[in-house]
Amino acid sequence: MRLATVAQCAEIDELSQKVYGLSGEILMESAGAVAARELDQAFYPDLKRGMTAIVSGPGNNGADGFVTARHLHSAGHRDLRVFCATLNPEKTSSLFQIQLKRAQLQGIKIISLDETPEKLEQLLSSSLIVDALFGIGLSRTVEGLFLSIIDKINSVKVPVVSLDAPSGLHCDTGVVEGATVRATMTLSFGLAKPGFFVADGPTYTGKVRILPIGFPFESLRGVATTHFLFNEKLAKRYLPSRSETGNKSDQGRMLLLAGHSGTWGAAVLSAVSAYRMGCGYVTLASEGVPYEKLAEAPEVLTASSRELFDKEVSQFQSIAIGPGFGVNEHTAEWIKKLKKEKVKNVVIDADAITVCVQHGLFPLPETWVITPHSGELARILKISSQEIQKDRFAAAQLAANICGCHVVLKGYKTILSYKERCMVVNSGNSALAKAGTGDVLTGMIGSMLAQGLETLQGTAAAVYVHGRLADEWVRLGNDRNTLLASDLKDFLPQLLGRLSGGTLI
Repeated sequence: MRLATVAQCAEIDELSQKVYGLSGEILMESAGAVAARELDQAFYPDLKRGMTAIVSGPGNNGADGFVTARHLHSAGHRDLRVFCATLNPEKTSSLFQIQLKRAQLQGIKIISLDETPEKLEQLLSSSLIVDALFGIGLSRTVEGLFLSIIDKINSVKVPVVSLDAPSGLHCDTGVVEGATVRATMTLSFGLAKPGFFVADGPTYTGKVRILPIGFPFESLRGVATTHFLFNEKLAKRYLPSRSETGNKSDQGRMLLLAGHSGTWGAAVLSAVSAYRMGCGYVTLASEGVPYEKLAEAPEVLTASSRELFDKEVSQFQSIAIGPGFGVNEHTAEWIKKLKKEKVKNVVIDADAITVCVQHGLFPLPETWVITPHSGELARILKISSQEIQKDRFAAAQLAANICGCHVVLKGYKTILSYKERCMVVNSGNSALAKAGTGDVLTGMIGSMLAQGLETLQGTAAAVYVHGRLADEWVRLGNDRNTLLASDLKDFLPQLLGRLSGGTLI
């Protein structure tokens, strides 16, 4: 799914008007009409039980609110009130004034809050609130009357629907820095925005519905979008299928360079997860492998990483290095070897990321994957984790430029960046914030690449499934604090069965 930043939304709007002759007024009429229809369908009982309050700001989002009110009124919903921050012509947009007059002609009750601020209390009597304060256009901190309005909206225990975006949310980053409407549902016009799916975004957008309002297809495609959403539909498309006549060699061979004294758990988690994702052979290479540690994973092949270092590795379709492998010269030499031999599919994680930073091994080949969390990325970018969290998309893109390869910025929600593009993976929750879950992901990605998937598709599909495992854990009634990394690999067979549509006869 394509996502549009605030700047790209403006480009789409401008292209639609200047090239295809669709005025802002026409697009606004369409937006209000489809929003009213969606409200009628989604909240019909609430619309009939009591007052519907539409809270409008002074700009074009506020004008959208008037149009929505008119169409709801035309559909037979009479108990409507539009609460406006101001009606002052000098403080409102020209389209706001046009739509205000049309709403007045239809007899819709309109309240000016800057003239009668005490009437804000009437929101307490509403059964549904429509947020049309700012939309995506806010570029300043909310204060004064607007702060009071948002606080009041959030205090009312009724459904809240935001038009285009929750007012106050930074639509590019998903960051909330001040007062922001906490919506039950967001009706996004044309395309969804990147900030809906990262940082604070999911908490404030509620259920996201994307409404077509008449933007020409050529306008939507004519603007080069840089942000995308990876969802279940795409995961199902890219998950590999297994032929009935295939054999283990057809499923790929993966080399896992992981584990040393005290960190064998990381190696086992990665290896077993790689097998669970369908890889035909998984070879775990380290030093002095204690075979008793592999009792729960007898399928895993073993090798000495030092002995294997002097041999060709071309027999492996993918190589993963890092989980518990150690921050040392041996790890650095392995990464240099893989670069020199131009191995196509390599996953760099954990200790290997630290080694790349310490030994100056960036950039890496463009088909490789590096999987840092924000702390590891902070060392790569030489900034704080807090700075990364302010704009995870920008951090991931910068890392992709520095590292020269695909970057998986783990966290809520995980972002995959390559060159100038970013993809947010729509799965996962805080249950994954526990040691070992990243090791599971490394094995899953390596397995997908070993089975022949291209780097972008294979990595994104693995990340989606990884996050979905945590979602399923919570959905089944488990407390998210209780998830163990080993639970992920154990739940994997059932989830893959559902995603692939497998059935038992």
